[in-house]
Amino acid sequence: MDQQKLVELLQACQIPDTQKVKAATAELRKNFYPHPDSLLGLLHVIVSHPEATIRMLAAVQALRLVPKHWNNIAENQKPAVRNEILQAIVREQDSKCRHGQSRVIAAIASLDFSNKQWGDLLPAVSQLATSENVAHREVGSYIIYSLLEADPVHFEDHLPMLFELFSKTIKDPQSRDVRVNTMMSISSILMLISADEDEQSVETVQGFIPSMVDVLKDAVDNGDDERIQQSFEVFQSFLSYESAILSRYFKDLVQFMLDLAVNTNADDDVRVQALAFLAQSVRYRRMKIQGIPDMGLQLMKKSLLILSELDEDDDEDDASPARSALTLIDQLASDLPPRQVIVPLLDEFPNYARSQNPGQRKACVLALGTCAEGAPEFVSTQIESVLPLVLNLLKDPERSVRYSALLGLIRLGEDLSDGMSSHHEAIITALIMNLDAASSDESDKKNSEIIGSVCGAIDSLAEGFGPEIMAKYGESMIHRVGTFLAHPDPKVKASAAGALGAIAASIKSAFIPYLKDTMEAMSSYIMAESGEEELALRSSVYNAMGRIAVGVGAQQFSPYAMPLLISSEKALNLENARLRQTTFVLWSQLATVYEGDLGDSLAGIFKGLFDSLQLEEEDFELDVIEEQEGLVDETVVGRAKKAKAKIVGEAEDDDTYDMDDEDDDDWDDLVGVSAQALEKETALEVLGDVIYASKERSTPYIERTVELVAPFAEHIYEGCRKSAIGTLWRTYACVWEVVEKQTGIKWEPGLPLKSEPIANIARLGEIVSTATLQIWQDESDRDPVTEINRSVAFTLKACGPAILGQRDMMEGIVTVLGTIITRSHPCQQDLGDEEEDQDMAQGSSEWDWLIVDTALDVLIGLACALGAQFAEVWKVFEKPILKLLSSNEAIERSTAVGVVAECVAYMGSAVTPYTANLLRPLLHRLSDEDKDTKSNAAYATGQLVYHSEDTKTCLAAYNQILRKLEPLLQINDARLQDNAAGCLCRMILAHPGQVPIAEVLPALVELLPLKGDYEENKPVYECLHKLYVLSNPTVQELTPKLLGIFSQVLGPPDEQLEPETREVVLEMVRVLSK
Repeated sequence: MDQQKLVELLQACQIPDTQKVKAATAELRKNFYPHPDSLLGLLHVIVSHPEATIRMLAAVQALRLVPKHWNNIAENQKPAVRNEILQAIVREQDSKCRHGQSRVIAAIASLDFSNKQWGDLLPAVSQLATSENVAHREVGSYIIYSLLEADPVHFEDHLPMLFELFSKTIKDPQSRDVRVNTMMSISSILMLISADEDEQSVETVQGFIPSMVDVLKDAVDNGDDERIQQSFEVFQSFLSYESAILSRYFKDLVQFMLDLAVNTNADDDVRVQALAFLAQSVRYRRMKIQGIPDMGLQLMKKSLLILSELDEDDDEDDASPARSALTLIDQLASDLPPRQVIVPLLDEFPNYARSQNPGQRKACVLALGTCAEGAPEFVSTQIESVLPLVLNLLKDPERSVRYSALLGLIRLGEDLSDGMSSHHEAIITALIMNLDAASSDESDKKNSEIIGSVCGAIDSLAEGFGPEIMAKYGESMIHRVGTFLAHPDPKVKASAAGALGAIAASIKSAFIPYLKDTMEAMSSYIMAESGEEELALRSSVYNAMGRIAVGVGAQQFSPYAMPLLISSEKALNLENARLRQTTFVLWSQLATVYEGDLGDSLAGIFKGLFDSLQLEEEDFELDVIEEQEGLVDETVVGRAKKAKAKIVGEAEDDDTYDMDDEDDDDWDDLVGVSAQALEKETALEVLGDVIYASKERSTPYIERTVELVAPFAEHIYEGCRKSAIGTLWRTYACVWEVVEKQTGIKWEPGLPLKSEPIANIARLGEIVSTATLQIWQDESDRDPVTEINRSVAFTLKACGPAILGQRDMMEGIVTVLGTIITRSHPCQQDLGDEEEDQDMAQGSSEWDWLIVDTALDVLIGLACALGAQFAEVWKVFEKPILKLLSSNEAIERSTAVGVVAECVAYMGSAVTPYTANLLRPLLHRLSDEDKDTKSNAAYATGQLVYHSEDTKTCLAAYNQILRKLEPLLQINDARLQDNAAGCLCRMILAHPGQVPIAEVLPALVELLPLKGDYEENKPVYECLHKLYVLSNPTVQELTPKLLGIFSQVLGPPDEQLEPETREVVLEMVRVLSK
């Protein structure tokens, strides 16, 4: 090999001339890198070339070639090479070159160790790491880190020796580098430590933590940004492993990070990283955080304090302490029980909202809006108490406070708008006031932000407020907002479009008079083909037009549908990620409105979605690795950033010019979720929407859909896994419903099936069940598990028991439901922990409860699909469900009682053996302090006494039930009264002679017609019918009153009565009218 030529080509790669770089790179790939001698040539450059940039580039390329060529180097050459590179690294003066050379040594050592070679390396570098020469210690400690980072498994038997070495180097008196290198080495061996099998190693690592904190403190005190970053990364890495490793000092570490975060004298970047650690701790160690007394309270209060530093000119994209505090608040609301974090916020809210400090006024309302997404149910119960303060902040004299209040209102509206509708007049008045104040000077950027935020608030509130309320403001609001479609700021135009779309979706046909003018005003914006702001506006207009279509309906929107579809298909070619995703959502909306009747465009929609799912995900941008910073020319770096990351040593003939050697998982950690994965998540979701909306029109595309979607159930990004599973199940449900409609055969509960499904449904069921069972039991992310629960529950109710006949499906469902309901599923544990005992005295976050809630819905689905056979399944779940019935949390009690009710209804008389066990707690819950629990208990009790054949147990409790129902019938709550009435009627239907009808029936009739829960109309009118059949004198006396009630209930709304119940009422009317 021509060594001089190799050096010249490496030098040519540094010339800022693209053509020369390309030519040099091509020749290296073709004539040098395929040959083992090229590795020796690069190693020679590393140890001998005078220029640091060339030595560095040689190290980068050698690192890539080691796995490919080192084993092909003659054995008699290797000892000299090893010795020479070790000596060279000791001589090396450039730290970045030393790091690059260390990685090369580590790569060679990984191969040698596997071949039982280079046994003297570890003693040699250990000697360097403990040398009297500080430079040698820095070299030795970094080589050790590189060795451990490259392949820690080789050191599994050397942990005691390494720990002894680290106990010295972590406290190196002269070198911060040695101390930080030691920290990174400790991080690299965490994967080797099992808390259950190696308590000594766990204890040893725990002992290092105080010294590691000292290393971070020293780096912070000295403003050493690089070492600060490395130290924080080490502490972050601990959160990825078993919590026992950190447990002894976890509380102290969290407190240290919190103190660092609130320290305004510390550098902003340090505070941001401390807040990032806290946010990750809340996410991955939520059970540990929850178990530390008052830690949730502290985190919320300190986050509020930091958030109040928010500057008026603070960019939303900047990583400032205030913005990071808002991220932490979001994490707290999502992962900790509301009473630990939302209650402290609400306690602080009045003081902050009335503070003289504008920053505090901004902080409280931004925090409240952020918490609404994480804990919407709890915040909805408290919104009445804080909304007056929010309204005051919307009228604050400081514009920046009003802007923050608008942002907070947007977030509140997204989740709580229906609960805020009683304050609609005050809210709309405040919005118009802000709109008027900001409309005076369109060139003022801050005014534009206010206008955009007002439009955003209308966008988030309109649909929740409902058509009746929004119709009051429709005309004036549409005209007022419509003028902003001509505003000079594209962002304002986009916000205005969003507001108009929301108004249309809310007021529906009442928007028709404004449809033509609105569509014409927007139409020019969907023609944009370039410019980030212009394409963002096109995206927003697509979204608005889709919502307008949903609002006004298919017929009215038909003049615009096809041109919009043609435009949207062209939009896919503009290579704009946001526009592509918004286009997909538009397709979902139009497919729903037109039930898939989109002509030739339906084929284009499926093609666009299929193409998206087949996008390559490797082409993400790379950051330049540490060793190249400042050394490699910017032209080279520019190309490097576009390089594909591949695993080193994969195909022997692969000579792609790679700039790093990390494996796939490492790259996912490094760059997060790729743009392609985010797009695919949307495409997967929309594909399910389009198929289900289109029904039989989607038939030609089903097979290809399943073929493309199924692999995404195991995608590395949880969003893709969630969407893929949901789409597979919706596809199954769609096919089932189409076949059921065509054959006219309705499924019946129970196994074996009364009629076997056709072959293509059975095959599809096998694919869906296999994909589901592969991840359901072991999935560690909450969202995919929740989506599986929802999908399985819906399908069991809609399509019956056929899917349960798939291999292992029934057993798999019962097993996974058992783990979720007892909160021992992996997604309910702290990362790295298994089947951890959880103290639920403080409750759980709403997202954690949602997992259990949706699992309970699957249980109801099983009962629906199995009917009387579900009684055998109930044996497995009776104990955990009864435990939930006595929970300290009202939402858990009410849900559990509701589950009992539904399951009993589907089991029918098969519930008989469980009567006594169920009746006792249900009677207790009839007096529950929570209104919803009482209501559900009345429903469940009625179902039990109606279906159970254990007459003795039921009749013995009749008087007690009647006593508990009496006060419920008098509480002014529609749903509670309706369920109590339903219970009473079921008791009469089951045992009419055991109820004092003359006493209870007049009170019951006073509640009719039912207003809250129309489902209870069935037992009510069946009961009245039965009493007429029995010629009961009380019901006959009440006939004049009942005829008026019958007339009302037969009128609108139609959903008051199911068809069978309507026939019962009509029969009574016919008989009584004679």
